[in-house]
Amino acid sequence: MTPIAKNIIVVDEQGNEYEATYPKRARGLVKHGRARFIEENKICLACPPNMNLEDYSMSNDNTPALTMETLLEKIDRIVVENDYLRDGLKAIGGMEEGAEEIAPHLASIVQARETTNQQIVALYTKMYEDLRP
Repeated sequence: MTPIAKNIIVVDEQGNEYEATYPKRARGLVKHGRARFIEENKICLACPPNMNLEDYSMSNDNTPALTMETLLEKIDRIVVENDYLRDGLKAIGGMEEGAEEIAPHLASIVQARETTNQQIVALYTKMYEDLRP
């Protein structure tokens, strides 16, 4: 099976040449009114592609701007929200005899959460430094 070649030349009204395309894709562009054939193996785009290829679709206008204040608030929340520590220690302290094998697992969960918090604080610190004038 031979691969289909991109052998249809693509140009715009100003004569700018773009990457070649597949014949099936070219026919689809013509069929939907986005291009027209100007030669057997050349199409002219009705509207040239937006050359700004930066994708801003991930941005959300409702997202608040990242500021030093919001980063400091997030760090404060990490410092204040330590219920997982209290709950883990309470669970270890309230264990009945014979359940000691669970204690190391609870301790590792608490330790993992603390490591995560440290990494988040390090990230926020870097972001804070980047925002600082």
